[in-house]
Amino acid sequence: MNTSEALEDRLERFWETSGDRPGAELSGMLETILSEESAATGRALFERASLHDYLGDEAAAVPLYRAALDAGLPAAHRTPAIIQLGSSLRNVGDVSAAIALLQTVDAEDPLFPAAQAFLALALHDDDKPTPALRTALAALAPRLPSYQRAVSFYAGDLAPRDRVRVIAVGLLVRDGWVLAEEYAAKADRPPFLRVPGGGVAFGETAVEALEREFAEELQADVEEAELLDVTENIYDADGRRGHEIVHVFSLRSAALERLPRGERRAVADSDTTVGWYDVAALASGDMPLYPAGALGLARAQIWR
Repeated sequence: MNTSEALEDRLERFWETSGDRPGAELSGMLETILSEESAATGRALFERASLHDYLGDEAAAVPLYRAALDAGLPAAHRTPAIIQLGSSLRNVGDVSAAIALLQTVDAEDPLFPAAQAFLALALHDDDKPTPALRTALAALAPRLPSYQRAVSFYAGDLAPRDRVRVIAVGLLVRDGWVLAEEYAAKADRPPFLRVPGGGVAFGETAVEALEREFAEELQADVEEAELLDVTENIYDADGRRGHEIVHVFSLRSAALERLPRGERRAVADSDTTVGWYDVAALASGDMPLYPAGALGLARAQIWR
């Protein structure tokens, strides 16, 4: 038995016999295996992260999973690390990061259905019940003994249920430029801009939602936030009607204010990016800024 086989054999027996042993005992056992079998750095980090996960300490597992992926893992362990990191991120409340990570698992990967299951859970936690159900059914359909075609069709045909969303967005204006998220054109509509932000969760104030959304989606802290207006936005997009109650805040964020003009920052759980736009140029209407009234509020911020 070579060194690699010995490591795999001892780790397999370790996990099979872990049972209800105390965490300190399990940690000592694991470290002995990793040192005696000379485990590679990435693999050792992955196993330590998995043990923290197993013991319910996801907050300690997250940085170890990330370090393991950065250090390099063989294919047999890379996808499990991605899935387990995504699950841990969801459990510690960083749902946007979990969604972005789980979406990277390739459809040809043998663990793709498992990744989709955890993605569905993350989407549900992100208040996206219809995409969550669609994702779960699409992963399940190919494995059904019958009705595969029907389930696939109905999964793809699911439409979000009508509801009123309460959202909080942050208007960041600097030297006559406003930070906005750009949405690409589609067959039924031109491109448009939107002030960054997201939904207010149950039990959460609007300003708390604003701070959370900026931290999750843009990895940026909000230092100051002032409520400018509460507007109502009823619109048609992607073949459906939307209805939002929008809390619009002015804000300060050093991390975002340092973003150079011409550069863009990715939004964590989306394929969109944010960047700077000249407020005066937006008056032409060629690239509308939503929610309704946001452009007027941005103009007012210039003269404050």
